[in-house]
Amino acid sequence: MVVYDLACPQEHHFEGWFESAASYESQREEGHVSCPLCNSKEITRLPSPVPYLRSGRDTPEAVASPQMMMVAGNLVTALRRQVVQHVLTMTEDVGEQFAEVVREMHSDDADSRNVRGVATPEALEELHEEGIDVMVLGIADMLGSTH
Repeated sequence: MVVYDLACPQEHHFEGWFESAASYESQREEGHVSCPLCNSKEITRLPSPVPYLRSGRDTPEAVASPQMMMVAGNLVTALRRQVVQHVLTMTEDVGEQFAEVVREMHSDDADSRNVRGVATPEALEELHEEGIDVMVLGIADMLGSTH
């Protein structure tokens, strides 16, 4: 697993998680990597202190790295709060059943709907391996809970 710091021509910075460097290159070349703010597909990799995680040799626990942090001005903070409020309003909280619910929707065993919840890193990895795309929002800090 590799984690890259990425940017678009508008200087929007964001993080991307990929199976490997080759996976990142392939996804970028095929236009599957885009800026979450402006949707630009012109993405460049930035220098990053985050190490590679090699399957079977390193684990997230074994390769401790500081979390990337952003100092947000008032405008960015206000926009983030609006996005979080929109997500909360437009989704159903399925809590710790998140992985099971999205699997059921993916396999058409349940009606498709907008859901949010919590999942372990292992469950997220399994969903990815099954071809189920989910987005980690990291909004728990704004909620004061584990939603």
